Amino acid sequence: MPGGGAGGSPAPPRSPADTEAQRAAARGEAFAYVCNRCSLCCFDKVIQVNPYEIARLARQVALSTGAFISRYTEDGVGARLTRREDGSCSFLGPEGCGVHPDRPLVCRIYPLGRHVAADGTERWSHLAPHPETKGVYGADGTIGAYVVAQGALLYMQATDEYAAWLRRAYDVVAEAGDAAGDGLSAADLLDMDSVIATRCRETGMEEPLDIEARKALHLAILAEWLDKIEGGA
Repeated sequence: MPGGGAGGSPAPPRSPADTEAQRAAARGEAFAYVCNRCSLCCFDKVIQVNPYEIARLARQVALSTGAFISRYTEDGVGARLTRREDGSCSFLGPEGCGVHPDRPLVCRIYPLGRHVAADGTERWSHLAPHPETKGVYGADGTIGAYVVAQGALLYMQATDEYAAWLRRAYDVVAEAGDAAGDGLSAADLLDMDSVIATRCRETGMEEPLDIEARKALHLAILAEWLDKIEGGA
């Protein structure tokens, strides 16, 4: 957390209203971009993904999240999408992106980068274009309008929610030390389908089918796992 005030005391937390105002201001920056499907941005990129993005991609290619993680993420750990030997994304085909309706957030907001601080404030960076890009850049819109047009808001929300859980997990596990060990790996916890199926089998509840409902349940289960560690269970 950033410091501030006399004697280096922590800065007071932002109110939700202040955070929303800051984000709205950041998204008001003039920006426009038109993709002309040259696919040059689909090479030599590290595409990080979270469980929500994996769940959407897995559904798009008719796989479970566990099978998707094993087949399409580096080292089978569910953090980054695989690439081919030529550097292209594994989902790039002759006609462009093969999973375009469910493409990850970083692909949706390209050529922008989104950076969120621990206090929720947001800033945007601009990626250098490929020298042969066919994309058209402009300033006749705003960042906010662009991310809405790209269907990025639900992805941004999910990214923020999983990032918040991850920050808490680092703190809780570090504090618990060896007591946090229960045989579960990060891949186990982030395999949404498996986690939800286990919970529903144990409780007798019906599995939700809607992807947003599945995300909410997955996050709730992850939070409960941290609660148990904190409680010494």
